[in-house]
Formats: sequence, C-alpha cells, structure tokens
Amino acid sequence: MDHDEHEARLRAELIANVSHDLRMPLVAMRGYLELLARSDDALPSEERRSYVAIALRQCEQLGRLVDELSELARLDSRGVRLARERFAVAELASDVVRKFALAAERCGVDLAAVAGERLPLVDADLGLIERVLDNLIDNALRHTPAGGSVRIAIDREDDGVRVRVRDTGAGIAADELPHVFDRHWRGSAAGARAGGGGLGLAIAQRILALHGGRVEVESELARGSCFSFSLPAAAISAPAR
Repeated sequence: MDHDEHEARLRAELIANVSHDLRMPLVAMRGYLELLARSDDALPSEERRSYVAIALRQCEQLGRLVDELSELARLDSRGVRLARERFAVAELASDVVRKFALAAERCGVDLAAVAGERLPLVDADLGLIERVLDNLIDNALRHTPAGGSVRIAIDREDDGVRVRVRDTGAGIAADELPHVFDRHWRGSAAGARAGGGGLGLAIAQRILALHGGRVEVESELARGSCFSFSLPAAAISAPAR
C-alpha cells in the first residue's frame, strides 16, 4: 500500500469513527426529546428533569466533538503560526489544575501539580501549551476511578523542562500504545467515563509537533498511564548596557 492509499484509508476510518461519535449523541438527544414531547405533562417532574439533563449532556458532548474537529482542521492548516513567548510552565500548570479542581472533586480524584526547583522559563506558544495540558488532564480524569490520583510533575532537563501527567487509572494495553495519538484510534480500556476520548490526544500531539516535539506515553493496564512532553528553555536575554 503506497502513502496516498494509506492516508486515504486513515481518512476513511477517521470519518467513519467521527460520524459514529456524532451520531450517538444526536440519536440519544432525539430519543429523549421525542419522549418528552409525547409525554407532555404525564411524566413526573423529577423524571422529566432527569431526561432534560441527559439530553443537555449529549448536546455538550456533540458540541465538544464539533469544536475538536474544527480545532484539528485549524492546526493542520499551513497558515498556523506559533505565538511564542517566555513563560513559567509551573505557573501555567497550577492555573490549569485550579481550572480542573471542581471536575476532579466531582470525580473523587486527587489532582495536584508538583514542580522542581530552579526551573527555567520556556519558549513556546502559551495558549497552545495550555490546551495540551487541558487535554491531557481531561483524559487522565476520565480514565481514573474515584479514589485515584492525577499528578502533573514539572522537572528540569538539560535543555529545557519536562512535563509529566501521570494517573492511576485503567491504563492502556501494550498493543494499543502505538496508536493512542492516531485520529482514527478508539481505545478499548475499561473504566473510562462516559463521553469518550474525542480527538483530544491527537490535538495535543499536533500542537507539540508544531513546536518540534512530541507527546510520549507509558502505560500498564490497571496501573495507570503517564503522558509526557518537553519544552525548550527560553534563551537568556543579554543584560542591558
């Protein structure tokens, strides 16, 4: 199979999988809305509220998938330019942890960031790196059962900073590890919360590729996963004369 045929097959698989992911919430929403429309006032108010809440969650899932498709298309376009700046990854990680604190509490998962000492500033697109952390933490929370933990560790490397997002969740089978960032991949690990993985990992990988890097993953079934990436240290500015 040549390169063009391989790409065509991957596109076909992606379209089929995304179509399935889009269709499922649509079918669910339609079913609950039709039930509510037919029942009029016959359903007890508590049951009606439950059906409306389910339909709203499905609507949110649908919106998320559409947003991810749009974002992935934008990142794939040739006109993407990085807005590089100097910033502290540890501060960004703390901000992202605060953003997910309520979601982690609802899941019963202990979420925290731990930073090493004397970390250099990095040179990267802050907004896009925040998106990478968002996606990796969201993925970790969805695959970590209540009572588990998610840790974001930031450590110094020779030429920059290493960021690790480690969870105590379901883990990933060894034969699936090479495919977790593929856009057409659908994981089979048990224990993930409803909603599916969407395209979050593919988006994270694409963002790091734009920075000249990549996301790496280590995992073991029933023992959790660790997603990690590196960012280059920002050049030290010469002192003013």
